[in-house]
Amino acid sequence: MNPYKRKEVIGDAKLYLGDCLEIMPHLPKVDAVITDPPWGSDTSTNAQRFTRGKSPWWDNVDTSKIVAHAAIVGDRQEFDPRPFLQQKVILWGANWFTRHLPHSGGWLIWDKRKGAEDMAEKGWPLGEAELAWSNIRNSTRVFRNLWSGLLRSTEKGEFYHPTQKPTELMKWCIEQVGTAEVIFDPYMGSGTTGVACMNLGRQFIGIEIEPKYFDIACERIENAQRQQRMFV
Repeated sequence: MNPYKRKEVIGDAKLYLGDCLEIMPHLPKVDAVITDPPWGSDTSTNAQRFTRGKSPWWDNVDTSKIVAHAAIVGDRQEFDPRPFLQQKVILWGANWFTRHLPHSGGWLIWDKRKGAEDMAEKGWPLGEAELAWSNIRNSTRVFRNLWSGLLRSTEKGEFYHPTQKPTELMKWCIEQVGTAEVIFDPYMGSGTTGVACMNLGRQFIGIEIEPKYFDIACERIENAQRQQRMFV
């Protein structure tokens, strides 16, 4: 019996709907894992995460059109990264589960304030940066891209997932792992890692447990694959 509920093959991408820990033993070997797993932070997925009472930032901002997303499965429990550490790996949000990680000097930093560095002084309620643990280098690297709530330098208006990452960030992550041909994202969410793989001509394997996000990922990756073929 298949451990997944659905499987979609889109060009160089293989996408699975289901629990990654059940599906992983049935997958072929991959070259690198790049993922943003559920951190265990119990992230709010509705507009309230942008309108925290302690911050005056949004007092004069209309947040009525912010999308209420599906809940993040597994986000109420501390994430255990150990099943993924036997290969090249980049794990976003790792500062939430460092006690399960070996020492590494190769942290990646996503600075989300580019062009708006004074936001914190004005009462900005969201995080100014995110951290990723990696075992691929011994030096820290920084990627700068404005992406905080409604303020974005790229992909404006594209709100697919409450913890969505910029495609350019995930392309940067893929470049960090060098010549790895098969990239695996066991918590692919709305499929941004897969979109980045299609843009870079890499093979991709993704797993998502929430049907809503799985459908979004399929559509985004198919669009990216189609656009890539137009330029080949």
